[in-house]
Amino acid sequence: MFGLAPLLVLAGAYLVACLILWSGWRMFLPGTSTPFVPIDGFAALYFGVGRWIYFGAPVLVGWGIGGIAARQRFRAGWPTAGMALISLIGATAQMRAGRPAVLGGAGPISMGLALGPSLGAVSHGLIHALVIFSLAALPFLVWRLQKARSLSA
Repeated sequence: MFGLAPLLVLAGAYLVACLILWSGWRMFLPGTSTPFVPIDGFAALYFGVGRWIYFGAPVLVGWGIGGIAARQRFRAGWPTAGMALISLIGATAQMRAGRPAVLGGAGPISMGLALGPSLGAVSHGLIHALVIFSLAALPFLVWRLQKARSLSA
């Protein structure tokens, strides 16, 4: 439950983020060879929602894991493993947008998982995973500390 279900939810969120990028590219930037150009107005809001989903999904999925684990009074083992997996995937997820084959069309949008080509990029990815894990585990830790405090009082 703490491994497969969060992965499916995270995959669904990343699919939505890719669809937002692809459809926004077709709607707002049909003549450009890349969607990563200066934008304004409604296009900025539209792409901002996709960016928010892409960067916020691992933390929100981690909060879901922690909330379910706290509500069901699970021990920290499986929820921690699930959050660690989600954090690692969130840190290694890379979105790619390719050039369109025909002028005026949208190119391929894809995602991959990679820590990076160099040792510095790997350490940056691991720090990113640690930050995601810390943010995702925060509600579960607060609940556990509050529970421990209420039992001791």
